[in-house]
Amino acid sequence: MADVRFRVKSDVLPIRVESGRLVLPDTIGSLIENMYLTPEGTLRSIWGPTPYVPNYGAGYYSYDPLKGIFHTRMWEGGQREVLLIQAGNKIKVFQGWAASSGAPWADLIAPTGAEYNADIGADQKPRFPCQFESTPNGVVIIPAGESSRAFFYDGRVVLPLGYSMAPNPPSGWSGQTGGLEAYNHTGKTMANATTPGWGSITGGAAGVALEAPLPPPYMYGNSRLGTVDTSSVQITGAGRVLKSSYRAAVQWVDLWGNLSPLSGRSSSVVFAGVPAEDPQAGGGNTTPTDHQPYVANGEDAGSYLGQTFWSDIQPGPTGTVARVLCRTQDELNSGTQKLFEVPAYASHGFLSKGTISDNVTEGIPDNAPDSWLTREPPDPVAVTPFKLYKMGFGRGWAANFVDDPGKIHPSMPGRWGTFLDGEEIYPDPRGAEVTGLCHVPEGMLVFTESTSFLVVISYGGEGFQTKTIHPTIGCVAPSSIATMPDGTAVWLGKEGFYGYKEEKVFLVSEPIKDKVKRFNRARLLQSVAAFDVREGKYRCWVPMNGSRQNNMCFSYDGEGWTQRSDVEAAAVCTTQDHRSYMLAGGEAKVEGGGGAGTEGVWLLDHQVSSWTPLSRAGMVRTSWLRAPASKGRGSPMTIYLWFREMESGTLNIEVERDWRVGITQTATATLHATDDIPPFWGTATYAGTDADGDALTWKKRRPYWTRADISVPSAEVFRLTITHLGAWEFVGMAFDEVPKPDSFRSEPR
Repeated sequence: MADVRFRVKSDVLPIRVESGRLVLPDTIGSLIENMYLTPEGTLRSIWGPTPYVPNYGAGYYSYDPLKGIFHTRMWEGGQREVLLIQAGNKIKVFQGWAASSGAPWADLIAPTGAEYNADIGADQKPRFPCQFESTPNGVVIIPAGESSRAFFYDGRVVLPLGYSMAPNPPSGWSGQTGGLEAYNHTGKTMANATTPGWGSITGGAAGVALEAPLPPPYMYGNSRLGTVDTSSVQITGAGRVLKSSYRAAVQWVDLWGNLSPLSGRSSSVVFAGVPAEDPQAGGGNTTPTDHQPYVANGEDAGSYLGQTFWSDIQPGPTGTVARVLCRTQDELNSGTQKLFEVPAYASHGFLSKGTISDNVTEGIPDNAPDSWLTREPPDPVAVTPFKLYKMGFGRGWAANFVDDPGKIHPSMPGRWGTFLDGEEIYPDPRGAEVTGLCHVPEGMLVFTESTSFLVVISYGGEGFQTKTIHPTIGCVAPSSIATMPDGTAVWLGKEGFYGYKEEKVFLVSEPIKDKVKRFNRARLLQSVAAFDVREGKYRCWVPMNGSRQNNMCFSYDGEGWTQRSDVEAAAVCTTQDHRSYMLAGGEAKVEGGGGAGTEGVWLLDHQVSSWTPLSRAGMVRTSWLRAPASKGRGSPMTIYLWFREMESGTLNIEVERDWRVGITQTATATLHATDDIPPFWGTATYAGTDADGDALTWKKRRPYWTRADISVPSAEVFRLTITHLGAWEFVGMAFDEVPKPDSFRSEPR
């Protein structure tokens, strides 16, 4: 052994992150796998995972392949906790660990036997994972299937989001046939006025029997539809009723306020008009007949106005709670052809959800004058399937429509499934497919695979406008987008992971670019990510080395990267409550399972005694040590490892030298201090004694030093790989060496 007086000792190296670069500082590792950063700043081997639904005696719940997972809280004060998954071709909602029916998951959307029956499809093709987006009153769900039909769930009811079709046009009746009028005017004969299907009434004035089949508006009092013209009559109070025409349309309203497209317009309902008595005729024709009614001198022309009855008003699909009747003003005399909402003047007026506050009635009388028609109805488009949805600016933004993948479309504020005609936006003028959305403080980030855009409120204050943030950097996986605590958005692009902050895009995965090259690009679109609140890291699961599954997780804390392989996650989320659990849906391996993965919903970084996950090697690989001094050789002799006591046993140390991948030596080190052996979990007995006969008490695990002798004679550089299959915690390391003169190379002159 060389004289210790001639040894050179290194500083303590607290390795916490990794990089794939060749020459690195000694404090950065070249690989950190299945280790996580503790609050005390050490690296500890990961725990678990454990099944989220325990075994209560009937075995563990069996899952179809997971394609999505999401957690949120809804209702006032967050009373309702909602956990949703997509398993195969079903959307399921969690009912609780000990549900009374014995089934922890209930089918929310499934081909049969669910709250809403729909076949969303199930295959193993590369697709975006199931998309979930929380709104103030529910969750938008876009299953990972062929249809891409979006749904909405409010904690009680699940239905398709918005309307994919418009109602049929209504039919209108004016109460007149063959040019005869059915007026509600005392003293006028209406014996020949007939309108099929309206029943009949008897009554009148001066003993005249009226048998006119009149509509329900007859009971209103004076009618109000029509236009009175007094400009050509010189006698005060006299006038004539002009010929008028009206058309109507219908719009459905669902229980969340979403509006359907407007129906087509009905056929015109025409009122023939009533002339005024000619004042120059000396009062001739003072007795009006059924075939030639007119407004006599001194009469109120308004009493000759008409009223309508709209029928064939189509009830809406399931979820419709009201219908809005829309009508034109007098098309012949008002100067406009626009539709206006007919208020529910028999109930709450404009405060009502619709003119008809039910989904049963197919006819309604209409006696609303033109002066009441002031509000134009919105003009939504039919909701077609889309793949992406994100909240921003108080609206829901749908994107990547199946029939138009380059389009994004904001909803009406508060109506998450109502998209107005003319508000479509195409961020990329080439119409490239939208592959991601992310809300940031400046607006809404919109990605294609090769470009990044920012949607902001237009400078005029109305509508929105887009600007290019980066012309060559985009996003390949919409579910890889997550936001760090400092507001930095991180996502996966073609060349690696990128970050965005303050309208700047920058590469954050440069240290692991050698690993990025091994990603399976054909399946990158299925990558998933979430922010781990407890560890303070962005975690993204990606497919590596030709894998069809997301078999490797890369974690980023804003400073550097680590990786883990405990779960092949097809979906991941963080619970939106005080627990801040990270849940993953996918495959995990169990001890004794023969290498096969078990599909399930997994709680990461937790472990229970009833479930034994497959042992995974926690690994810390140093950089090439001595790189700055590699022009002169040295002989590393001893390494000092600073651990924290965890369990009984040893860990393995492998040595490589001189830039070559090949193990030249192996060594071991104990996982606890040999001079003060602590009690271990699983072996210490309650109220027992330690090796010295002292009573066992609960003690915080303490750090300790251990050493291992190695022999790397006359090396340029060397590196260590420290692994252990069980639980261990790494604090830091140091080494000492004996300098060796380079006898094989001459110094440059």
